[in-house]
Amino acid sequence: MKKLSFYLILSTLFFIGCNGVEFSPNQKFRSGTPENVNNTEIAKLQNKTPGSRIRIAVSGDTQRMYKEAQLFVDQINQRNDVDFVILNGDISDFGQLLEFEGIYNIYSKLKVPFISIVGNHDLVANGPYVFRRMFGEFNFTFNYGGVKFVCFDSNSREYNFNGAVPDIAWLKPNLKLDNGVSNIVAFSHIPPNDADFDPNLRTVYESLANSTPGFLASVHAHQHSPDKTYKPNSNSVPFIITNAIVNRAYTILDISNGQIETHPTSF
Repeated sequence: MKKLSFYLILSTLFFIGCNGVEFSPNQKFRSGTPENVNNTEIAKLQNKTPGSRIRIAVSGDTQRMYKEAQLFVDQINQRNDVDFVILNGDISDFGQLLEFEGIYNIYSKLKVPFISIVGNHDLVANGPYVFRRMFGEFNFTFNYGGVKFVCFDSNSREYNFNGAVPDIAWLKPNLKLDNGVSNIVAFSHIPPNDADFDPNLRTVYESLANSTPGFLASVHAHQHSPDKTYKPNSNSVPFIITNAIVNRAYTILDISNGQIETHPTSF
């Protein structure tokens, strides 16, 4: 029913006259669509002065839940303790420009920077083109407060499990400490223990994470269920899977003194 309503909205927008809003489901870009949002937001983050604790609000799977996204933004804006927000994939549901713009228009009202990561739903239809032009590359890193954040595409199924996603060849040189950096946290949409993650690369990625000095956690979304953490073995770093905006939930990550804590939050 929700999908039907969405397509009815798209059809209505498409046929509105010249004095209204015109939209085609096949549209990739239009005048006024923001570009390179991640670079802009990371630049804002670099202008902040980090404290001894880094606090991140991790949100994922907005997927047309505009009301819920607005409630999330309102709650974060009422707090004074969040350094930045991670939008951990599935910004859209059908890879449509209208969906990306709808969520951007809401998240752009945040009083703190937000960084967006590609999800599997963002890779359907024209989604790959829209995401790249609007937000930036699928694989990227940034540093803040002595922590390196490694963000990458783990949506293996959308590439027919071709052995190239996640891109281990890219991850190996990037999962390394930079000058002035003590720890690493990774973010991607699909968790390694999920059926949508390439099974031939699960152990490869988990082993890489576990062998990386300073690696604190790998953080994911996608499963739309209460927060959970798994460890492949007793000495493993944690692989954290957070809840979804569609469930009116997000997760606070606290990083301090080389430790990471999670705080599931409902709204």
